[in-house]
Amino acid sequence: MKPKAVDKHAKKIATKKFGLPPCVHIPVAARTEEALHRYIGNTTRVLAGGKPKKALLINCFELPPKNIKLPIWELENSKILRKQYQVWVHVDYSEYRRAYLRAFPDKKVSSLVLDHVLNRRVARLKDFRYLRIVPISRAANSSSGGLSEKWAVEYHSSSRMKKINENSPVKIQYADLADIVKMLDIKTGGKLQKPVNEAQYLVDEP
Repeated sequence: MKPKAVDKHAKKIATKKFGLPPCVHIPVAARTEEALHRYIGNTTRVLAGGKPKKALLINCFELPPKNIKLPIWELENSKILRKQYQVWVHVDYSEYRRAYLRAFPDKKVSSLVLDHVLNRRVARLKDFRYLRIVPISRAANSSSGGLSEKWAVEYHSSSRMKKINENSPVKIQYADLADIVKMLDIKTGGKLQKPVNEAQYLVDEP
């Protein structure tokens, strides 16, 4: 299913700022349900209703073809990045685990954390209302939190970034390399994020 539109502003950030090739542009946040449906995919099932809707099972639009030369696609856990069906939840929805199990009742996630790929506090500061959730280990979840997320909240709470985010034309956000490493269930390494820096080879051609 071809996308209805492409958020060129978000694409530019993913390419220029994050340094990621097109096949690793993985959506993780949307400003509104409308943006979610325009740029990411269609709702195949409402998992939790209300106004606004709280949780959605999204049938995703096609992404650019994989560059099979990239080492990332050799990893078993890379399958999660481009899943056809994804659970997206409202940033303020607290029963997201229940929603995920409604979507995938056969998934064994009792020992896993359902992670908002984009931190919810940062998402609120950047005015993203819908976020993708994925199952990862508690170790990877804990490693990605703490100092690095605290820094991100402080950064986006500054008057400068508030103004930039308010005026930003982007409608969706793609994962950066740290997000991708976390989705691969690799510990990101806290503030210094050494594993993230070391993972750069995954998205570079040999």
